[in-house]
Amino acid sequence: MIRLQNPVDITVAMSVYGYKKNVRDTIESILNQTFDNFEFIIIDDGCNYDLEQIVKSYNDKRLLFVKNEENLGLTRSLIKIKEIFKGKYIARIDAGNLACKTRLEKQFQFLEEKPDYYLIGSSVLLFDDNREELCKIIASDNPDFIKKMLPDHNMINHSSILFRNDCELYYREKFKYSQDYDFYLNLISKGKKIGNLKEVLTWELFSKGSITYSRQNEQKFFEKLARNFYYERLESGNDSYNNFDINNLGIDQNLVKNFEKHSKSIDSLFFEKQKIYYLLRSLRLKKARQSIKSILKDKFNFKMFVYYIVSFFPFVIKALNKKDKVEFE
Repeated sequence: MIRLQNPVDITVAMSVYGYKKNVRDTIESILNQTFDNFEFIIIDDGCNYDLEQIVKSYNDKRLLFVKNEENLGLTRSLIKIKEIFKGKYIARIDAGNLACKTRLEKQFQFLEEKPDYYLIGSSVLLFDDNREELCKIIASDNPDFIKKMLPDHNMINHSSILFRNDCELYYREKFKYSQDYDFYLNLISKGKKIGNLKEVLTWELFSKGSITYSRQNEQKFFEKLARNFYYERLESGNDSYNNFDINNLGIDQNLVKNFEKHSKSIDSLFFEKQKIYYLLRSLRLKKARQSIKSILKDKFNFKMFVYYIVSFFPFVIKALNKKDKVEFE
């Protein structure tokens, strides 16, 4: 165990709404870290089970429990408890996900040794509800490449990050979803250096219940909004966040129209399609074909049919990965 002299080096923050089946695994993955000098703040944001009893059952002084009187959502919960963060650094993890034993140690050492970095993430391993590995998403560790590509797509896994607690920049309350993406784009707008460790230090639960997959249209809406604000800052140095109103968005009315349209038409097959995407990209072709067949058996889907054909030509997938500058294992 690493024990340092500072009172608290890291605050780990987790807001919980559900995940009764998985929350103990997440808690234990943090408590079992090789790095020991941290506090772990767990927020009950409207769980329908006794999360406090679960937290107290560990009898660990590093755990701090906070209960919201009403469901606030992830962004507002993290903002609410920021005042009690004691750590020099803030680490994020979401309920259901797992931190590898050396995650905090390696990320802490990295930021200590590289003061020019503000935030560091890591590569992640996706696993399903049966604890079976889906694939590894290998993150870029090139900060210049990340800065260049970030306005096009999010390259930092939210559940893997550790960043400096300097009170200068944080999440913005109006971003109910994609709050992390807006945060990262704000950081690079301010000239902050952000990056990843190539090593897999976080396991992410690939589940229909996660916000990433159950609220994918809302996520995309706020992603686009974050980009709009980013390009505004590039042009004028400021953005119109303070004037942003979800019911009266003056920046781009098409955003509102698309949000209202897509929020009512969530693709019921989105989760299955996303799983197949990861299986194909990581060249787990036999599993991908099995999943595609189950979809085509019920109803013909042209995109799935194309995926099925492509699954017999791995060189095409490798070429796509290279073209898109993504790396899977």
